[in-house]
Amino acid sequence: MTINRSETFFLCEFPILDSLENKTSLSEHEEQLLRRAERAEKALIQSEKLAAVGRLASSISHEINNPLEAVTNLLYLALNHEPLPPAARHYLETAQKELARVSQIATQSLRFHRQTMHPNRIDPAELIDSILGLYHGRFANSTIQVVCKYRSTRRVLCFENDIRQVLNNLIANAADAMRQGGRLMLSSHDGTDWKTGRSGVRITVADTGHGMSAEVKKRIFEAFYTTKEVHGTGLGLWIAHGIVARHHGSLTLKSSQKAGCNGTVFTLFLPDKQNPSKPAQ
Repeated sequence: MTINRSETFFLCEFPILDSLENKTSLSEHEEQLLRRAERAEKALIQSEKLAAVGRLASSISHEINNPLEAVTNLLYLALNHEPLPPAARHYLETAQKELARVSQIATQSLRFHRQTMHPNRIDPAELIDSILGLYHGRFANSTIQVVCKYRSTRRVLCFENDIRQVLNNLIANAADAMRQGGRLMLSSHDGTDWKTGRSGVRITVADTGHGMSAEVKKRIFEAFYTTKEVHGTGLGLWIAHGIVARHHGSLTLKSSQKAGCNGTVFTLFLPDKQNPSKPAQ
């Protein structure tokens, strides 16, 4: 009887342990799903906040254009009023230049919010320069040197606001990686996708920041993956990757953390004959 009870005890022990292990595994799986759902909810809330801020910025930009135009006209009249002391002329010309910059920022803010239903052919240099204008103050404060080389002869066929969003994200990330200063290098040139043989435009955004580890590079285009902790949603590059895919293009990167050659290079390729898919509404 003792042997039988012992055998029964050992036969029942392993199924019980297996059951407990399954419950533990299930619990861990549920926790992972819960954490992912929480991240998704936070990202959605953040996205809604950003959309609301975008609408507000668009409204403000639209409203301030009228007084900006009035002040611009007044400065023009003042500059053409004779006689005008040299010092006063210098001050008025400086005010005119700064006012033009404010007007440009307002115009670019409006372009970010407006959506188009049909792709247009855009000059890559004009597209990049319009975004750089929004970061003029940030680059100056962080002592970031900007170097641009535009060699493209093609006008890229794209949804302007979508590609503007992609480039804005790449430039903002580059600035984040160079808080202590560095060089931001942007270029555009005609190129060919060697995988498909399609011709198009290649835009490069390179920085001399801290670079990325192999693990970060592996997951950089994942949704909700961020290295900015509470300051990031983990959606920027994921959305950018989706936008580029709808344009039948490619977005690739190279990055290094080695001393002396640290930095990151993003390369955006957009074909010039492929009609992009309509952006999500």
